[in-house]
Amino acid sequence: MRFHHRIKSVQIRLFLYFFTLAIIGTALLSLPLCYKNGMTVPLIDSLFTTVSAICVTGLSTVDMRLYTGAGLAVILLLIEAGGLGLVSFFTVFLVFSAKKISLLNRNIIRDYFTEDSAVESRQIIKVILITTLAFQATGALVLAPLLKTAGESHWIFYAIFLSISAFCNAGFSPYADSLAQFSGNGAICLWLSVLIIAGGLGFMVIANVIGVAKSRFSKKSRCILSLHSKIVLLMTFVLIAAGTLVFFFAEKDGAFSGMSFFKALNCAFFQSVTLRTAGFETVSQADFSPLSTFSSIILMLTGGSPGSMAGGLKTTTLFLLVCVAYKRASDKNAPSVFRRDIAEESTEKALAVFVKGVCLLCVMYALLLISESASLKAGTFSAGELFFEAASAFGTVGLSKGITSALSSAGKILVMLLMFAGRTGITFIALGSLYKEKPLDSLADFPTTFSFSPMNDIINLSIRGNARDTKW
Repeated sequence: MRFHHRIKSVQIRLFLYFFTLAIIGTALLSLPLCYKNGMTVPLIDSLFTTVSAICVTGLSTVDMRLYTGAGLAVILLLIEAGGLGLVSFFTVFLVFSAKKISLLNRNIIRDYFTEDSAVESRQIIKVILITTLAFQATGALVLAPLLKTAGESHWIFYAIFLSISAFCNAGFSPYADSLAQFSGNGAICLWLSVLIIAGGLGFMVIANVIGVAKSRFSKKSRCILSLHSKIVLLMTFVLIAAGTLVFFFAEKDGAFSGMSFFKALNCAFFQSVTLRTAGFETVSQADFSPLSTFSSIILMLTGGSPGSMAGGLKTTTLFLLVCVAYKRASDKNAPSVFRRDIAEESTEKALAVFVKGVCLLCVMYALLLISESASLKAGTFSAGELFFEAASAFGTVGLSKGITSALSSAGKILVMLLMFAGRTGITFIALGSLYKEKPLDSLADFPTTFSFSPMNDIINLSIRGNARDTKW
């Protein structure tokens, strides 16, 4: 019962954190100094932009050209608070203020950030902040001269804005057309892609990759890629490569018609990358074919990787479910991944999180169909465009078919709830089922070789075996 109440406390604290950010952000974005000519926007639009920023989504009902430098700065701070907030929440609120790390907190940190439960919370926060600032600063330094060369007068501030937005997978751009004016600028698109991918990998993977790179030049320590890192890197490569091929061949005579080969390939690659919850666009989503739109929805719902800035159902969830679906006969009762067995309990939890997430999306989409029935009848937008909007909000992507500003007040509220659910809902669901009380006799059994955390879909390698199969 104590674990159950502690989990409920975690959920409440996480909700209050984002709720407080929403109130503060809405108040700031309601000030005239945030808008050019001192104009203001309706309260619901200020709230919508705030929720979109703290959920690092990128959807907006307001033309970004209306914001002053102060308004863009407020949005930037909300992006940082929302992006870093969820990643560092567990260490800041659960451990950082405590003198000792409890068993529950130790498990949460291990599942969310690192498999090494001996790592101190202060060190985790240090790694998160240093990694974030390093990538964002490097990105800004590289983007600044590129924007200046492209003719941007505010090249310093916009470089900082785009770097932070890209690494946090927020998708906010200071331009009305997102990044369409840079569709032919391969250097800018490439560096933004690097920031998006890095932000979607997860801090645990980045730290592991850096550790492996350092070990190459040091004979004293030897570091290898963890199983989780291998799966994340593999899924990231496969999804980006597959998406690039689909978009290139599906749109070479469509949205990319008239483009050179390299420009079309650049747009296809960037589209595949940005769908992993980033939300920038170099080509309008309304120009894409039904096949590309369908592929986009799949990528948006998949999202990024555990413990990262990205949202969605996570790459490791998809990987695990595919392994279960295509289990070989030689695997017997449990599917094997890289010669490691996956516990049946782990697959059940992963499936439960996936099904609950899909059910939540379906329910919210049904409510959107009701709230937007007048616009659907008038032909303002179609049901397919509305579902694309819902999937984009739930995956915290931020891409749209251009219907966001046409939503009713009720529709905007539902989309805000979808963004919030996509950013924190999966965590809420998983936290509720992650640490359940077990019968006393179950505590004496040895865990299986392979464990999976549904809280953030991290697959962890274990060295434990089943007692019944052990010969003494």
